[in-house]
Amino acid sequence: MKAFIVYCHPSEDSFTRNIRDAFIKGITDSGNEYILSDLYKMDFKADMTEKEYLRDANYLDTDDIADDVRLEHEKINASDVIVFIYPVFWTEAPAKLVGWFDRVWSYGFAYGDRKMKMLNKGLIMCSAGNPVERLEQFGLLNSMKKVMFGDRLYSRVKQTEFIVFDSTSRENELREKNWDLNLKKAYEKGKTLFDKKEDEFTLEDRFFTALQNSESGEVSSDTVFCYHQKGNVIWAEYSGGSIVKGFLIGTMDEKHELHFDYRHINTDGESKAGKCDSRPCVENGKLRFIENWKWSTGQEGTSVIEEI
Repeated sequence: MKAFIVYCHPSEDSFTRNIRDAFIKGITDSGNEYILSDLYKMDFKADMTEKEYLRDANYLDTDDIADDVRLEHEKINASDVIVFIYPVFWTEAPAKLVGWFDRVWSYGFAYGDRKMKMLNKGLIMCSAGNPVERLEQFGLLNSMKKVMFGDRLYSRVKQTEFIVFDSTSRENELREKNWDLNLKKAYEKGKTLFDKKEDEFTLEDRFFTALQNSESGEVSSDTVFCYHQKGNVIWAEYSGGSIVKGFLIGTMDEKHELHFDYRHINTDGESKAGKCDSRPCVENGKLRFIENWKWSTGQEGTSVIEEI
């Protein structure tokens, strides 16, 4: 098995570089292979040319792809897993990595009539100066996940995982205290990268839309739900169609059934609320929830949502 590692850091004197090396050692010790694109060492050109922009903007599936971009395409299609290792700069990847996506995710390869293979997994490993609790508290981690998983890797990989090595700024005492522990974590992640294991059921960063709904319901096929999960606690934001903005929060039981309260404001400016119980099932390879809901005013109904 082979992993394609896209590494982006401007300095060799960094914690992120040590994480990369420990991760690679884990891959090789497990008897697997890797391909590395070190974007700074390669001096990868992050800026799109006007020609590249016009090609993608006009949806032209032509063969005039730059050599450096074509090489990255070949690396992707020769691999089973793609891994991105980078430091967090202002809640984003470094500009060179953002530019890598701008150019490598070209029309006809990553979207349109795609030539990009479906990869088994997309793994993010990033170092962050802030503690993960702060990143979660202010919604920054969720923003990073949405960009990487909801846009860049969306429908291009079968599984996703986001690992943050936090509190790594040089003035933070936890950087040195947790150094060996974090390197061990990176090594084990590389060593077990290709292990087959039963998938953990989670709703984190999964998107759904409604297939059907009772007449008294307001959710429709134009409504999109973005779910999150931490332990047995689940929550989601939803909007679209007649829903301006909505939120739900509740729990998941041992059968993966959901029990939550919801509230939203519709396009008539009305605030509506209720409770819902949802039962999971899989149809045509897609996760669905069969929902039984009840407005706070007493009206009841059923709906079905399906993962996008």
